[in-house]
Amino acid sequence: MGYNAAMRRLTSLLPGWIWVGLLALAAWWLSDHFSMGVTLLALLMGFVLGNVWPVPRRCVAGVDWLECHALSVAVALMGLQMNAWVLWQINGAVLVFVVLALVMTFAITALLARLLAIPASTACLLASGQGICGSAAVMAVQKVLQGPVGPAAMTVAVVNFLGFLGVFVLAWLAPVWVGDGPGEMGLLLGNTLQSMGHVVAAGFAVSDPVGQTAVLIKMCRILLLVPLLLVLIVLWRQTPATEPASDPATRTPGPWSWLALVPWFIWVFLLCAVLASMAWLPQPVLAWGERLSDGLFVLAMVAIGLKVRVRELGATGGRLVLLGALVFASQIGLTGLFVHYLQ
Repeated sequence: MGYNAAMRRLTSLLPGWIWVGLLALAAWWLSDHFSMGVTLLALLMGFVLGNVWPVPRRCVAGVDWLECHALSVAVALMGLQMNAWVLWQINGAVLVFVVLALVMTFAITALLARLLAIPASTACLLASGQGICGSAAVMAVQKVLQGPVGPAAMTVAVVNFLGFLGVFVLAWLAPVWVGDGPGEMGLLLGNTLQSMGHVVAAGFAVSDPVGQTAVLIKMCRILLLVPLLLVLIVLWRQTPATEPASDPATRTPGPWSWLALVPWFIWVFLLCAVLASMAWLPQPVLAWGERLSDGLFVLAMVAIGLKVRVRELGATGGRLVLLGALVFASQIGLTGLFVHYLQ
């Protein structure tokens, strides 16, 4: 691309970047004054404004660019927050249960989604958010599935809403359901609450030992995002309705053709996770990478919210909330049974 073409491209993107950036700054400011996560605020602000006042034509290109590319880079940089060595600090039986609980979350979600007539792709997004790490998992899976943004935005809202309620409900329920031991309560909170923020808020509200155990369990769940994405890439691309005709894997058979199925941001995610786990990067680089990832997530949430329309959400909104609540209840029940009878 020549200099003039690059400048024209930049000029077409800049208005949208400025528009989304201003909304993201407003979301950060509001999150400091209200008890609501900045990513959810950014999504809601974009959603409300996008339905009241459609995106100006000159801003559309920049908004589209941020929706796609900012999200990809944010997911890739999430790898800098991973530390695989945390697995060695977890009891083997608990680690196996965390993995099986994720499988059960997907199985239960798929079954209930079929009963509630919710599309399989939306159910997959919900199971990812409920089972792994909230909004970040939903959007990472959305990049793999490459579906419409409407269901993803609604899923993020549902997962955040349930997590917000879960902080208060589980902080009260944990001692009643599994006893007052820090290991038992930490396992319940860490294996059920949706995002790391929810886990930290609920765990440390009970006690420091409970919070530390809950965070450790939550880190194990987050590390499962990588194998989940790789499994979804293989399974989803084998579905004829979702497989693009121009997919290189359909034209270039061979032992390494599966590499073409994996989006670039997952390779970068894996590289970042290795660098972080091996402590090959200085702490300031890791800190800046985390801030950049969080900032890009907020920009992507604003851009996604701006493109979602109310009519796209009306058909499945209520059923999706019901599905999320039922799945959340099943996670709490399964974890409680494990603590009571199997651990």
